Amino acid sequence: MLQINTIMTFAAVVTFAADPEPVKLFEKPLTKEEAQSVQKAWAEHIGFGVAFENSIGMKLRVIPPGTYRMKSRRVEGNDGGPVEVTLSQAFLIGQFEVTQAEWERVMGPNENKLDAGAGDQFPVYRVNHAEAGEFCRKLTQLEREAGKLPDGYEYRLPTAAEWGFACRAGTLTRTPFGEKMPSRLANYDGTRPEKGTEKGPNLGKTAEVGSYPENAWGLHDMLGNVTEWCLDWYHHKVEGGVDPMQLKPSDMKQPGRVIRGGSWQSPGWYCHTSNRYHSKPESRTYIGFRPVLTKVQPDQVVETGKEEENGV
Repeated sequence: MLQINTIMTFAAVVTFAADPEPVKLFEKPLTKEEAQSVQKAWAEHIGFGVAFENSIGMKLRVIPPGTYRMKSRRVEGNDGGPVEVTLSQAFLIGQFEVTQAEWERVMGPNENKLDAGAGDQFPVYRVNHAEAGEFCRKLTQLEREAGKLPDGYEYRLPTAAEWGFACRAGTLTRTPFGEKMPSRLANYDGTRPEKGTEKGPNLGKTAEVGSYPENAWGLHDMLGNVTEWCLDWYHHKVEGGVDPMQLKPSDMKQPGRVIRGGSWQSPGWYCHTSNRYHSKPESRTYIGFRPVLTKVQPDQVVETGKEEENGV
């Protein structure tokens, strides 16, 4: 019996994993489960765990890309209302505000008077905008030397749009915890809450990072504790579009950098996800920051802030 051996050849099929769906945050908020699911999908897609710890022990969380309407409350002049903002790529942001211990590991001792809470796990404050930017630059260098920084990534301050999107964590309410946020959920002056919100404690100083609940993406103290520097110069009108950055000073008499989140001193109405204020770049008040870790885009040039050291 004649045996016929049939050789079958198969064409190799090469498939590329499609990008997960970005967040589209408009009329319908994400549930906590939905927010965490898309966060996990994007973390895997860019090759990180949802939580990432760098060589100095700083913890960061992955934030998915997406589109949302960026609002601006209580600003001077006419801000033109909410604008649509698209963040085109996933990034990581500090799970906590930069601590005093992390600051010392990168920058050395903070010689400013820390009169509202001192200790390794307290947030750093009384640092100006240029110093916060320099911390990010030095951290990038340290991480590269330690072999912990993926190719093409760097640390910098978050843009106002990135900060707002990360703070929301898929919500559409005034805070990540709903329209009302009693001071047991964030470190602000609970004796001056938002109208209709119950009065609560007033700690009267900063708290150790992580002392209050996290939002759906695992970020603590986005509202309250210390106000946070953003990368952008403050302009009356909120800039929309794709990956907006305000890198040129406005024509204000005293140009300022965007600050967000409010501090332990702030009343409740100040601590809103959409709130956007400004401070002189050389200011040394109760302002801290948290860095982002992001892939540098070829056409993106981000200033270090060194020119601000003696004021603008």
